Amino acid sequence: MLEGGGPRFCVIGGDGAIGAALAKSLRATGSEVLASTRREVIEPLMQFSLDLRADLNNFSMPECDVLVLTASVTKLAQCRSDPETARRVNVDAQLRLAEKAARNGAFVIFLSTAQVFDGTKANVGPKEALGPRSVYGKLKAEAESKLSRLGDSVAIVRLSKVVGPHLDLFQRWRRELSRGEAIEAFEDLFLAPIAMAKVVAGVELIGYRRLGGVWHLGCSEEISYLQTGRHLACRLGADARLVVSASAAMAGIPVEERPLRVSMAPGNLETAIGVRIGDALEELDVGLGFADWARTDIYSKSDMIIPQAT
Repeated sequence: MLEGGGPRFCVIGGDGAIGAALAKSLRATGSEVLASTRREVIEPLMQFSLDLRADLNNFSMPECDVLVLTASVTKLAQCRSDPETARRVNVDAQLRLAEKAARNGAFVIFLSTAQVFDGTKANVGPKEALGPRSVYGKLKAEAESKLSRLGDSVAIVRLSKVVGPHLDLFQRWRRELSRGEAIEAFEDLFLAPIAMAKVVAGVELIGYRRLGGVWHLGCSEEISYLQTGRHLACRLGADARLVVSASAAMAGIPVEERPLRVSMAPGNLETAIGVRIGDALEELDVGLGFADWARTDIYSKSDMIIPQAT
């Protein structure tokens, strides 16, 4: 606990897109943050080296009030081609770190995915039965099941497609469309976009308030990558005809990795933590930098104080 009453966060995956954005935002609010990295060169006061593929039995967990597990093998093809390594990272390491932190009184936040569902139903709620089809989704569902045994000490936060500057595909599309070049976008692959800023804000508040249980940080509306590309072209003032339809099925993406339904109902998210998720185009605009999102009114001083045991 910090002298001013704020929590000390430990972010596993500080080199990743979400982990880095979260650590940066937390430090901006005055919270103390220690983040893991797989790099050998580190900043000793802010980072520590950690490889989730290694044996973590003897790993000494840094002291913290809130542990946020953002690191995992997220590429679906990589999980499919090397499920053993993916399991070691996405299940075994997550559980080991969570158990170590919880034993020391820390609150644990585990980032999961909409892929724990079967992709046949839109707007799935937090209490919906799981039915993962991809290897990635199955591993995340297994991790959820095992972590839930820690009770109120754990928050499982399921995310839909997080949109921000980290997405190489959209950055490449932006560059090519701006040069008047054509791009190909899948008409049969869908996303339910949520802006990175809202994911960060939601995770922060769940950590500050120690809100255990299952949370959905995801859009309740799907949009195809083809529609996304054409929306991006419109925002850039480019000719929408530059966005050419392509097929994910013809590109060899397995059916279990291209669900038709990827949207999630937020449940009581907005009421509980004050983060409103917009429609697909609004989330794209915020995530891609075409619109601002004000978040100054969702914090109060009490949000940053961890309740003391009585």
